[in-house]
Amino acid sequence: MKKLTKVTLFILALLMVLPIVASAATPYSTYTYSIDGELLNSPDAYVPDVAIDSATLGLDVKLTAPSDIEADEEGNLYITDAGNNRIVVTDKHYRLKYIIKTFVNNDGVDDTFSSPTSTFVVDSGEMKGLYVCDTFNKRILVFNQDDGSFIREISEPVSELIKTGQYAPIGCVVDKHGRIFVVSNKTTEGIIVLTADGQFINFIGAPKVSVTALEALIQKISPSAADAIVNLPTTYKSIDLDAKTQEFVYATIIFSEEEDQQSQLAQLTTKLTDYSPVKLLNATGVDIMHRNGFFSPAGEVSVELETKTTSANANAPKGVSDIIDITSGPNGVWSIIDTKRSKVYTYDSDGSLLYIFGDKGGQLGNITEARAVTYQGTNLVVLDITKASFTVFRRTEYAEILDEAIYYQGIGEYDIAVEKWEDVLARNNNFDSAYVAIGKSLYRDGKYEEAIKYYKNAYDIENYATAFKDMRKERMELLFIPMIVLIIVAFMLVAKLFGYAAKVNKDAQLVVGRKTFKQEVLYGFHLMFHPFDGYWDLKHEKRGSVRASLAIIAVTIVAFYYQSIGTGYYYNPKGTYMTVIMQILSVLIPLLLFVIANWCFTTLFDGEGSLKDIFIAASYALFPVPAFVVISTILTNVLVGDEGQIATLLVTLAFIWMGFLMILGMQVTHDYSMGKNILTIIMTIVGMVFIMFIALLFISLISKMVALVTTIFSEISYR
Repeated sequence: MKKLTKVTLFILALLMVLPIVASAATPYSTYTYSIDGELLNSPDAYVPDVAIDSATLGLDVKLTAPSDIEADEEGNLYITDAGNNRIVVTDKHYRLKYIIKTFVNNDGVDDTFSSPTSTFVVDSGEMKGLYVCDTFNKRILVFNQDDGSFIREISEPVSELIKTGQYAPIGCVVDKHGRIFVVSNKTTEGIIVLTADGQFINFIGAPKVSVTALEALIQKISPSAADAIVNLPTTYKSIDLDAKTQEFVYATIIFSEEEDQQSQLAQLTTKLTDYSPVKLLNATGVDIMHRNGFFSPAGEVSVELETKTTSANANAPKGVSDIIDITSGPNGVWSIIDTKRSKVYTYDSDGSLLYIFGDKGGQLGNITEARAVTYQGTNLVVLDITKASFTVFRRTEYAEILDEAIYYQGIGEYDIAVEKWEDVLARNNNFDSAYVAIGKSLYRDGKYEEAIKYYKNAYDIENYATAFKDMRKERMELLFIPMIVLIIVAFMLVAKLFGYAAKVNKDAQLVVGRKTFKQEVLYGFHLMFHPFDGYWDLKHEKRGSVRASLAIIAVTIVAFYYQSIGTGYYYNPKGTYMTVIMQILSVLIPLLLFVIANWCFTTLFDGEGSLKDIFIAASYALFPVPAFVVISTILTNVLVGDEGQIATLLVTLAFIWMGFLMILGMQVTHDYSMGKNILTIIMTIVGMVFIMFIALLFISLISKMVALVTTIFSEISYR
């Protein structure tokens, strides 16, 4: 019994400790965004493994303002210790290997760095070596990455295009062809491209110049005056080589001007490249980045640009992300860091957001001020410039499966990729990109209907439209003859209906006195095409009635309700709809406002129509609307994209027809000339606005009176 008690107490203690351990492991949330910008929590993709500082490395002189960290294929890390003018190198287990502080240069003279900013490692080939951007000395130095011995110097390039004093390399990469791409923090013309021996080739990827509307006007009117306006583009902040192709380069920009930041925010959804803070450039400087995700890769999606803060979010970072560094990983995956938020954002080769993690703070896994990031195998290493340390984040099982899904999809093994994506969804059913990826795999296999289901889950209407068109084409080929027969039958039924209505209306002319309900309703078919004599008979021959008017209004309400719930997925992906009550109000309120306002004005201008006549005439004007609304709604279920303009056109025609009938109906009902009728229609619209204003004012007054009475009653009850 005592043994059982001890075991029970041990299990309880373990259960109490486990949540604490789990929460301590990740002092941040991991999340993505849905297609409509809603934050979606997801399982941890990376968890903090260890934080390495100067003491852990066994350094006699502590790291000071470290500016970059780089990893090679073996997992060795190269830390640019800018404050101490040295490069600190560790092995894959974070044990100190060597330090490059001084070296013997090409002239056989002892030399040192002057504020080195970053490094880049070439692991093989003729260009193999550790490249160090020695910023203040305006040069790039190459060392043997095995022992740190000096190899060569790439001096400041000589070219008329490079202005004196503007070359200060802060980042460089070397592609598989031996070209050197250099980012200079004083060069605004773009990224500098050099040959393997350091000869200038050209500039690529010049950033966009911000020009205000006033400046653009001045430049257009007076070119001479425009010369006084200086608009310099911002410079690139970091660069990395695409690990997959070894020839394209990633580059990041931090926009400081408010206009540029507004443009950066706008490109989240427009996916334009001019003000994108992250670019993938080819050798000619063309941005070839795929931006096929829900939002353009730019860091944080939910962004506030306002400077005002509340006590609840006073410490929350404001504005667009400041992308300070980028790193390219396996399978086309790449990550960026936002130094403003100390978060890591990871994307696939299509530009789809995979996950976001990280936060500021003092716990293991928190970064005070992120300065650089690099892939060390599957690990992510983030450099904290404030703490002068780096944190190693280990990839979780969830991220492993996600990476496998991306890998198999990349090599065309779509069946295996679908299985992996299903595993991802089993762990995170909020991951919309997985639904899209499965949909794409099924689409490539020709399984359009199944692909559509997955696209729907992610509200991905663009891919949905593509799959839907192919499915529609496939079905039309199978059902072409039955569809033709169905269309012919539909036209025959419509013709039959109009013929029957014409016969009923003709027989009704011989009926003296009140008509049947059927005759009153079907009279709308005659009135649609013969409005002048139709409205005359409607009033003087009593061809219509209030009960028929109410029936027409009811059918109109049903038609609009069907439009609300029956619109095709592409045009209403979220399935939003109006309730029956709201549909009733949306039809009745405008109609009754028009009737009352028209009656008020026409009684002053000798109108012959009574309130009842106006109501009946206005109600019969609705007659063509239900048919057009229903047909357009049906069409939205077989049309996608711009094809939907056909459905929109039908509804527009219905309202134009209704307006035409309404105008003629009022003219005949009141026996007005066209000019007088148009004038009263305009005054009716003004009257509708006035009545709405009075109604809202009255409702507001009543609500305040109720609130006052409630407050007084509460005070009396309390006392």
